[in-house]
Order: sequence, then C-alpha cells, then structure tokens
Amino acid sequence: MSQNSSGFGSVFSNIKNHIDKLPISGKSKQKIMSKLSELKELTVEAREPRIALVGRRGAGKSSLINALFGEEKQMVSSVKAGTGQGKWLWYPSDDDKKIRLLDSRGLGESERPLESIDTDTAVSQLKKELEAEQPDVFLFLIKAKETDARVEEDLQELNGLRAFIKEIHHYDVPVICVVTQVDELDPPYYKQLPLDANPEKAKNIKTAMKLMEKRFKENDIPLITTVPVCTYVDFDESGKVVYDMRWNVDELAEYLVEVLPNDAKLKTAKASKAVSAKKKAAKKVIVTMSGMAVLIGIEPVPFADMPLLTGLQALMIMAIAYIAGREVNRVAAAEFIGAVGANLGVAFAVREGVRSAAKMIPAAGNMISGAVAGAVTYGIGQAGIAYYLEGKDLKRAKEAFERGKKQFRKDRKSEED
Repeated sequence: MSQNSSGFGSVFSNIKNHIDKLPISGKSKQKIMSKLSELKELTVEAREPRIALVGRRGAGKSSLINALFGEEKQMVSSVKAGTGQGKWLWYPSDDDKKIRLLDSRGLGESERPLESIDTDTAVSQLKKELEAEQPDVFLFLIKAKETDARVEEDLQELNGLRAFIKEIHHYDVPVICVVTQVDELDPPYYKQLPLDANPEKAKNIKTAMKLMEKRFKENDIPLITTVPVCTYVDFDESGKVVYDMRWNVDELAEYLVEVLPNDAKLKTAKASKAVSAKKKAAKKVIVTMSGMAVLIGIEPVPFADMPLLTGLQALMIMAIAYIAGREVNRVAAAEFIGAVGANLGVAFAVREGVRSAAKMIPAAGNMISGAVAGAVTYGIGQAGIAYYLEGKDLKRAKEAFERGKKQFRKDRKSEED
C-alpha cells in the first residue's frame, strides 16, 4: 500500500467509525453503506489499471503507449513485426509502477517478430499473459486505412480472448476500438492539428469509425466506443519530444477513466497527462462524496454528523490532490477547505448550526439538511478541481465553491421537477 493510500485509509476508517455509531438502520443504513463501499474502492483500494492492447502488427500498439505517456517506452518497428513476447509492462518503469500495460504481439503475423518469442502464435502468447493477469479493458487497434480490409478474423480472435478471460477470471472485459493513423486518410497532404478541421478528412475519419462500429456489431462484440487517433510522436536520443502530431489521445484517456473499475480510476487519472481525464476522475469522486453527504445529512441526528461530513470532505480534497500529483494529508485538506470559506469561520459555523438545527423539524427539516450537506460538499469538490487541477488561486477556488453549491441545488431541483 502506498503512503498516500495509507493516508486515505486512516481518514476512511475514521469516517466508517462515525457511521457505525449513527443510530440508523434499514434502507437508510444500506444506502450509506453502499456509498461507503464505493468510496473505499475509489480511495483506499486504489490500484494501477491493467490495460491490454491488441490488434494486427503495424496497428500502432507500441506507438500508442509512447503517445499516451509522452515517453519512448517501447521500440517501434516500421517494417517487420516488432513486439515478440506479448508482455505486461510497468509504466513508467519497474521502479515506478503507475500503469500495467499488455503490449501484445500483432495478430495475423506472416513474419516472425524482431524480438524473441517463446510461443508459436500471437493468440497462444496472449492467453498465457491473460491467464496470469486479468485486464480491466481491451484497446483494439486498427489502422484507419484497413477498416475496410479483412478484420473479421481479428475480431473473432478478440471474442475468443474475451471468452477465455470470462472463463478463467469470470470478468466480461469492456472493449474500446482505437482507429489509428487517421492522419494518413485523404487528403494525405493535410497534416495539421486538429485533423478534423479539414472537412474531407473529418468525413473519412467518421466513415472509418462507423465501419468499425458496424464490424463489431456484426461480430456481436459489445463496444464501449470508437476513438480515432493520431499517435505520431518522435523522440531524440535523450527521450525528448522533437515532433508531436498526437491528436485525440486525451479523449481516449477520458474514456479509459470512465470504463475502468472504481479502484483503478484514481491511479489512471494521476498517470495520465490529460487534464480532462483527471477532471473526469475527480468528478466521479465528488459525485460519490456529495451523494453520501446527502444521505448522512438527511438522517435525524442533530450535530452528530458534523465531524463525519468534515472527514468526508477532507478525504475528497485528498483524492483530488492525489489525482493532480500532490501529496495532501488530512490537516492540509482541512486548511484548504477553510481557506475557501467552506468549513471555518463564523459564517459557515452558523450555516452548519442552522443545518443541524433543521433536523429538529420533522421530515422537511431532514431534507433541507441533506440538500445543504450535499451542496456544500459538491462546492468544496469544485473548489478542489479549480485549485489543484486547473491551477487557479484561492480567490478563484472560492468562486468555484459558490458556483458549485448553486449548481448542485439547481441540479437537484431539476431532478425533483
């Protein structure tokens, strides 16, 4: 367990102890415990994701690794099959384990790969690796110019691998189709970013995507989405990027965060260079925490829930900071919450007093209390995104806090209507 996970564990245990002491039972307790379980997955049980890349040789599996993480992690071969041993790799290194990647041998090889191999076929090697470790998601890569070529056998092999995993690990692996090298589509001379700014290229990219979606449907393979990308990036001998044509890689990172299990979301977002992917994971944390705050705030236990809610809010800020690559303990999180005016000072104390006092009013008072607890927690989360992920100052974070509260109330009103 990492140092930060240990910090999550301590705060989570404190939250759980407070919940155990609340005199509630039945459906209310079940709802709170369900949210608590989700919260534990997101924070305490946070682990590295396991992502399996599959596709024909030359589809750009190794290039995608390089593009996603901005480092030349894998050899890229322009002629012969490069990856010999389908193997699980640690990014960025064995000494700094952030993401687990399976960069497999290409399907449909006609020549032996450049690297050494220890099995006869790509599929048999893949099964060996997939039996050893269960992937969280498959990225099926296909070159844009080959979407209208023979892909049925590749998809059948993919289906076989999914069935194999379901039999061995009892897990139905989701699939994202990645259409690579879209910069090569007509017109070939257009090499500017964004690639879809050219109407003809945008049309051809869309056609390639629709064709792959059709192929997946015909082969009865559930597909999360299809993402077109250009992953071309060149490095010098020192590993510095000297040419960058990456396009739409951030969108792929966002989808990864969305489809991965809860316990793999935080570390995926932290490792990703895409701020949009980090925000997606942070919003998942905020929604979970705010929903839990509403459930706790509804319970008719005047004042007793205040330390529970402050602990919940501190854990939320710790998680958002973690996604941003910052080590923040509970004390620092509480200081941030106070700095944006959400937990310290007379004004908030009065609001909290009113919120808890509202519980003295039967039924309606509890609903008011839950709405306030959820709005404040949601607002704190938005302040955390502004400060830690967007790099804004405390003044802007305070404004994000106020906007967040208003947005939460507006959204709840819309749901009720």
